Amino acid sequence: MDRRSFCQQIVGSGIAVGSLLNRVHADSPSAGRAATGAPAVKWQTSLKTAQKMALQQNKPIMIVFGARWCKYCPKMERETLGDRRTAAMIDREFIPVHLDFDKEEKVAKILEVERLPCVVILTPEADLLVKFEGFAEPKEFQSTLSAALEKRSAIQQVRSETIRR
Repeated sequence: MDRRSFCQQIVGSGIAVGSLLNRVHADSPSAGRAATGAPAVKWQTSLKTAQKMALQQNKPIMIVFGARWCKYCPKMERETLGDRRTAAMIDREFIPVHLDFDKEEKVAKILEVERLPCVVILTPEADLLVKFEGFAEPKEFQSTLSAALEKRSAIQQVRSETIRR
């Protein structure tokens, strides 16, 4: 099954991929507030909800995979996703979803997640914009997010030109 079929199945069938954050998110340093004292990222708990929001708000979906056993996942949560500027950019530009790699094996397999932490950014239509594995400093991560937004703009421009023809 490919990404697009998977996302269509999620929305069409009513399957919630959720109940993910109960353990992972509660243990993360950014569960209530980011490390800097700024509000934390407003994580979604299901892909179904996230895709509906992405379609309604015309924003890409940012899926972050982590696991309890992952050495660099808490560091990514604390230092990168907990960074005030990074969190603000994520909330402004994306629909963020935080998934537990072990609990969401099917999703991880479809998205070809091999190392953690892993960030996969998709258009609302499930086109792959960026896949980033491993830890990243806030500035590097923000550059990755900007690249995803630029790629999304290019895709939208091509689609718009195709429709006009």
